[in-house]
Amino acid sequence: MAAVMEELKARSQLCSETTVVEEPNYNCPKCKDTGSYLVRKKNGYYIRGVEVEQDYYVECECSKMFKINRLIKSSAITEEFQKMSFKNFSTDDVHPKVVEMKSKANQYYAAFDDIRGFRQNSIMLIGQPGCGKTHLLTAISNYLMHAKQVPVLYFPYKDGMNNIAANNFERKNEIMDRMKEVDVLFIDDLFKPIGGKVDVKPWQTEVIFEVVNYRYLNNKPLLISSELSLDDMLYIDEALTSRLFEMAQDFTVTIPKDMKVNYRLRKVFEHR
Repeated sequence: MAAVMEELKARSQLCSETTVVEEPNYNCPKCKDTGSYLVRKKNGYYIRGVEVEQDYYVECECSKMFKINRLIKSSAITEEFQKMSFKNFSTDDVHPKVVEMKSKANQYYAAFDDIRGFRQNSIMLIGQPGCGKTHLLTAISNYLMHAKQVPVLYFPYKDGMNNIAANNFERKNEIMDRMKEVDVLFIDDLFKPIGGKVDVKPWQTEVIFEVVNYRYLNNKPLLISSELSLDDMLYIDEALTSRLFEMAQDFTVTIPKDMKVNYRLRKVFEHR
């Protein structure tokens, strides 16, 4: 009997002890890695003169950052290009057209939400190399991804075409489908001259035309930079270029060909 009593006493003590459960090690303690959390706020309804409070699920900041990081990764924009912004684009002692170009880029970003669903929803910066066209269009891309969570795909014309041709065009359709469907497509250095000469293969024109025409018909924005003038581009393919111009007519800036505008050569002309 004594043994039975001792066992019951031991069981009673065991049950009375508080079990300590360790809190899981969450990456985000605020939402506990669920991506959202509850907040209580007033909902605009009143009962007997008192505004009712209600629980709402709110997207956590960690979820937003995850989406942004995923967008950046899929954009193919390099770490160095991710640093480009309007703030670190200097317009001190530059050609007036470069000042206009930055202003136009700012205007485009400000208007993006209002124009993105229409035909005239794109921007095209063309002309003199080294004047900051890529910087400004990359800045727009970065702002779209960070502030608006809009997917962007960066397609450097020369490297992109080499990539399509590298495997006997096996990934051509896959690459083109991404270019067609992404929310915003940034084609950098379109029809880039090689050694000062423009040498565009028929298949390259066909690829760009098919992508641009799809986006033209479906009102999907384009960001375009090119060293060529509008006349040069029209000579390569009038149907393609006319579509680009129609889409970007409100946000097209042509920088005149002048080596003094090339910031990479600024040291050359500093003391002249």
